[in-house]
Amino acid sequence: MRFNLIVVLGVLAMTSCQNNTTVSKKYFDIDSLINQQLRYLEKTEASLSKMASIDSATDRSNFKPDSTSWANELEVFLHLDVINKPIYVGAYEVMDGEKDTNSNLTIRSFVANREVPVKSLKLYYQGSPKKLRKLEAVLSEQNSLYYTSRKFSMEFEDVNGQAVISRHDVRGTQKMILRDSVKFSISSKIIY
Repeated sequence: MRFNLIVVLGVLAMTSCQNNTTVSKKYFDIDSLINQQLRYLEKTEASLSKMASIDSATDRSNFKPDSTSWANELEVFLHLDVINKPIYVGAYEVMDGEKDTNSNLTIRSFVANREVPVKSLKLYYQGSPKKLRKLEAVLSEQNSLYYTSRKFSMEFEDVNGQAVISRHDVRGTQKMILRDSVKFSISSKIIY
């Protein structure tokens, strides 16, 4: 009897110490998408053609990012993963099956039904959500010191059955207290 008690306690101790690494994403797993893209970009040693503008000032550059630079490049899209926070469960109306009027793609959209940072997220896919072709999102934040609104866009191509990023854009406006509004945009094209 005592041996059984020791075995049961040992098993309970071992199972209670294991970390549950599986995290359920309620809406869309942006982290996994970005990490998958980063692995592919690093493996293929892709280059980047980038244009950035703030108000009327524009700058262009072409370069070959390393793994850290790619992570920095796509980091802004990780802000969209806020939709999966437990506090926002039920904050989005999910609609699927809408046909895009400009292409042959189908849209799955997540539209906020209350005040949340990510106002909308649209996934454009071909046939199945696993065949993602485009992601669009709007994120707005406001407090007593500033207001910012950003529109995100990421386009994908099918490479051997895998959705691979081909371009991404971030456009928006930022207004800080006692300062004029600033409009900005960053457009990037990946060259494989």
